[in-house]
Amino acid sequence: MTNIIIPTDFNAASFQLAEQALQALEGRSVNIILFHAFELPTSEFDLLMSGRKKPYQDLLTESFRQSCKQLKDQYPKTVQKICFKFMDGSSAALFRNFVDANEVDLIICPEHYRFIPAHKLSVDPRPLFKKSGITVIQELNQRKKIPSENREMFAPAFNVAS
Repeated sequence: MTNIIIPTDFNAASFQLAEQALQALEGRSVNIILFHAFELPTSEFDLLMSGRKKPYQDLLTESFRQSCKQLKDQYPKTVQKICFKFMDGSSAALFRNFVDANEVDLIICPEHYRFIPAHKLSVDPRPLFKKSGITVIQELNQRKKIPSENREMFAPAFNVAS
């Protein structure tokens, strides 16, 4: 089982990226974590208001949920689980704990990924990804499939960041 993180800003591009990853990982069993990070509130007012409503609540629309379900239904043998997870904070240490707790094996974040803040507290995840020590896949090559569970086999189908 391969646990992968895909950044999401709650639009269709996240699901296109997930689909490309699934095509490249065909035959491999995966759990997909659609990830978004939020900065901690800095003002007293924002801190008080954040206790009432989480920043992602308005972003998790029925359309987003349906897209998750559709992706799982489209790849029933590959996708074991697809979920949304968020992180409150933007430190590398906090993200490393997140990665460890979720047993993340890969991060899919292409070089052309454009961060679009979905909320005023949204955080660009790319610096966190680079510092995590986890393999970051920057380019998916859809022509080559990876049949093996061996992590060294990622190189032929992916361009990997160091």
